[in-house]
Amino acid sequence: MLVRLALLLFLLTGCYAGESIFDDDDDAVVVDDDDTSTVDDDDSVAPDDDDGVDDADGDGWPAWEDCDDSDPAVHPAADEICNELDDDCDGQVDEGVTPHWYDDADGDGFGDPATATASCVGLPDQVAQGGDCDDSDPNVHPGSTQQVDGVDSDCDGRLDWLVQVWISGDDDFEWCWDDEDTMIPGDYTWEVGQLYEVWMPSGSHVVGIRGWDLHQVITAVIAHVELSDGTTWVSDGSWTFDPEPEADPESRAGWCGVGFDDSSWQAANVIGPIGTSPWGNAPSSFPAGSPAMWIWDYYPVDLNTQYLRKQIELP
Repeated sequence: MLVRLALLLFLLTGCYAGESIFDDDDDAVVVDDDDTSTVDDDDSVAPDDDDGVDDADGDGWPAWEDCDDSDPAVHPAADEICNELDDDCDGQVDEGVTPHWYDDADGDGFGDPATATASCVGLPDQVAQGGDCDDSDPNVHPGSTQQVDGVDSDCDGRLDWLVQVWISGDDDFEWCWDDEDTMIPGDYTWEVGQLYEVWMPSGSHVVGIRGWDLHQVITAVIAHVELSDGTTWVSDGSWTFDPEPEADPESRAGWCGVGFDDSSWQAANVIGPIGTSPWGNAPSSFPAGSPAMWIWDYYPVDLNTQYLRKQIELP
């Protein structure tokens, strides 16, 4: 009887003050998942993180989550860089960081966008900047300050045009292109006329002429605008004039610019082509066979001054 009582006290004391036979504190025990079991009673994963995580490269990520446990720069929280490796362990290589390279046949530092290839390092004849709209001409590329007639020299989607403009006015005139604040003077040689050359890009533009009479006899202007591809605009009934040329200048502010509302202006009065009296074959400098017309308004010549405009579209 005494022997049985002593055994019972021993068992009770061991349960509360000693070591359990089911111990997970890394002491030699009967069932210890840290030493022998594949079952972890701490966080339900295997192996148990109490006895040292398998992290060979010391990057803080266990081997079962690290896709390369030999490289501390590779782990799920790493930034992806262009090195042909899966740095962030997402199953993709160089995603979102691979630059494009372009063939640069004309050596201007800009490549043909149609030749784009993705690679961490470009080949010797490739450049990192694309956007070249003519990779056979070193003068043509984004940002180019060169102007090549009829060509999109700076690759902005608009052609550059060397526009030729012939103008004459009896008795005299000044003219503008898109801006009346920068009027270009003519001179008192209406029998010959003047040839001007201006660079303009594709798009909408306005040619404006301010003409005046000096002798209160007769007044008119004539113009011929031509591109190197043969596209031509001439003075004719499609031009408009200001019916109140002596009004406050503010009433026609912007008249030589695109977007000006000329709905209150009137269609020009067509007087006649080159050869019409009293001008005869003047102006003599105009292209042979030009269909340009002498135009003016419908009012007495002693008004002396008139404003005429024409909006054109360069291809």
